Amino acid sequence: MEIITVESLAYQELLDRLNRIEQYVERTSHLIQDIDDELEMTTKDLIETLNVSESTLYRWRKKQLLRYRYTESGDVRYFFKSIIIAVKCNRLRVSGMRNDEVLGRLNRFKDNLIMSSCLNSKNR
Repeated sequence: MEIITVESLAYQELLDRLNRIEQYVERTSHLIQDIDDELEMTTKDLIETLNVSESTLYRWRKKQLLRYRYTESGDVRYFFKSIIIAVKCNRLRVSGMRNDEVLGRLNRFKDNLIMSSCLNSKNR
């Protein structure tokens, strides 16, 4: 009888750990989704990240290939999520790059932004 109790306790501990892991994954995935929904890239960000010209960005805007907005100062901000969707749907092509490379560059941009934000908040 004692063996069953010990195994039952170990099983319950394992279930508790799995539940905590599941909750962490859910919170993290919601956070990443929120970041994707809110993240915007400047013209400079896109030029540097995808190695495209300003005239290419103008053509993309003119063809309505991705969502963007103008700031109060007249600068353009591109919605990160719309760029990702346009690449995945093959609406947006970057000359000389495969889609997986474009997506990789965009995700590295996002990761670097998150990491620098974390480092800045630790230094405060």
